[in-house]
Amino acid sequence: MKLGKHTLIIDGNYFLHSRLFVLPRPKGKQLLQDEDGMSQLMRKLSIDFASEVRKMTPFVDQIIVAVDSKSWRKDLFPAAEYKGTRVSDNSVNWANVFATYEAFQSILESKGVIIHKVPGAEADDILFGWSTQLNNEGKNCIVWTGDRDLIQLVNYNEATDAYTLWYYNSKRNLLTFEGFEEILQKSKVENMSNDDLLFNMGSSDVMQDQLKSDFKEWISKNGVTIQEINCDDFIFSKILQGDKSDNIQSVVTWTKRTSSGSIRNYSITEKQALQILEKYTEIEGNFHIDHFFNKDCVNTLVDIVHEVVGKIEKEEIKVRFNQNLDLMLLHYNTIPEGIQKAIYKAVESDISKETSLIELSQMEKILEGTDWNSKRSIASGAPKGYDAFATLNLSELDKKPATKKLNTLF
Repeated sequence: MKLGKHTLIIDGNYFLHSRLFVLPRPKGKQLLQDEDGMSQLMRKLSIDFASEVRKMTPFVDQIIVAVDSKSWRKDLFPAAEYKGTRVSDNSVNWANVFATYEAFQSILESKGVIIHKVPGAEADDILFGWSTQLNNEGKNCIVWTGDRDLIQLVNYNEATDAYTLWYYNSKRNLLTFEGFEEILQKSKVENMSNDDLLFNMGSSDVMQDQLKSDFKEWISKNGVTIQEINCDDFIFSKILQGDKSDNIQSVVTWTKRTSSGSIRNYSITEKQALQILEKYTEIEGNFHIDHFFNKDCVNTLVDIVHEVVGKIEKEEIKVRFNQNLDLMLLHYNTIPEGIQKAIYKAVESDISKETSLIELSQMEKILEGTDWNSKRSIASGAPKGYDAFATLNLSELDKKPATKKLNTLF
């Protein structure tokens, strides 16, 4: 494994929404209804961005933010109602949200961050394009997101010795390919004498060991938990189960009347998906993503699904499987050629750029030189009208609180 500097690829959709919905709700107003609310979001985006960059500076030299566009999936599969269950929250002023986010993107771009938005492509598609191309060129990636669908991007490219990792900063969870921890702990210079080290300070082995040390220090200081996964097995299970958050059904669904007379919906469970995978590997050997595009392998898979789950005919299972494949799998065989060409054209134009992290390591430096950095523009504390006591029953204030033991509080 070639442990070099990393490219940090940020899921812009996750980054925005995860920061937006932790802001305090102003009493009797929409969230981000006025300039104070917009300034508070800008401040939150800048503080959290700077915080992560500051921690990762020793082993990151490039930053990309992937931004959503209208998805090609909705146009190609209108009957599937892709993401059709998502309803706009009317308690949020979305026009102000997106105006603030676009301003934030412009500020980052002016400071060397690569902002990518491709018409028709979701951020997921852009993240796939960047991580794939960077790995092909021998560059390591960290995908910063909270979207578990993007776990499928975890990868180790044997040909170039490069990899992609999945990082969920809120949970301090780092998902890696199998064998990552063992390689991370190996030192190439531990047996060198002091004299040898002195005369080889600029060697690739010494530099790689230093990067490993920086990476391990980041893991230790920030309480990051490493979890090694088999990415192919993960996506195998996901395709079979579907994704409720995106309104993608399992490849098999059925209904059953309960003892109370109500109708309950059922679908393939994680346990059943693992059972199907076990039976599949007994016949075909270890599963690989390419098997999804082999007619014989797909027929074997459909037969096993029908055997384990039943409920619907094999032909319908195959139709649903192929639809889930197109909707869920990030792969050059599933993303339309035109979308891929647009993504890779943008990637090729910016892939050699490096990001100066100095101006991105503090909130004040990110907003330096902008109107957002003025005292008038950035609200401090809770927004006007926010009532911190709105949920309290004030009639209970005179009552003496119950005594609790200290060890029950934790």
